[in-house]
Amino acid sequence: LPTVEPSFGLPAVWIGEAQREQAEISGYTVVDPTSLVVTHLSEVIRRNAAELLGRQDVRALLDALKERFPAPVEELVPDLMTVGEVQRVLQTLLSEAVPIRDLVTILETLGDKAKLTKDVPILAEYCRQGLSRAICDRFVDETGTLRAITLDPEVDREIAESVARTEDGTAVTMDPARAAALVDTLAEQVEQAQAMGAAPVALCSGATRRHLKALTAHSIPQLTVLSY
Repeated sequence: LPTVEPSFGLPAVWIGEAQREQAEISGYTVVDPTSLVVTHLSEVIRRNAAELLGRQDVRALLDALKERFPAPVEELVPDLMTVGEVQRVLQTLLSEAVPIRDLVTILETLGDKAKLTKDVPILAEYCRQGLSRAICDRFVDETGTLRAITLDPEVDREIAESVARTEDGTAVTMDPARAAALVDTLAEQVEQAQAMGAAPVALCSGATRRHLKALTAHSIPQLTVLSY
């Protein structure tokens, strides 16, 4: 029976148990119902992790970390940042599926950079740099190769030059028709990458990264945007 795989939205078919061996011989990936439910639940949690992370959760994480690594916690909270500000940085990372297990690196980065800025998106970008190895390791293949959609330098520059500062931070002020055309082209590239079994990853400059992600977040949420 034709269907759509719920976790990643891929085309799939339901088959009977008796057809499993033939499907595997034919090259299909066969998943049992229990694994399907678990994967779907895991994906739902991962996609909504930013909303699920409350302030009390962050306080519990900091308290647990303080028992083993007191220095980065004591240096950061409350002198440089509040628990709420740390929460917003962690939520920003989680919103792009960046693992926050390495809290020591995150807090040490914040301890260094919070003296320079209190802008949460910028602090999150600094944390991404500190976590760069963990972020990239999720997308390299067995040969250590990272396959990505690269942005033309002129397009990269165009996005960077269209960024304007507002009362709420920064925003891309690119012509709507031009922005829509860029997103449509990226969506085509993402479809091609997924058809080849590759993770949809776009690569651009550090100055452009979060703005490109903001442009594509609603239309192509599965696209991961990395900076050089």
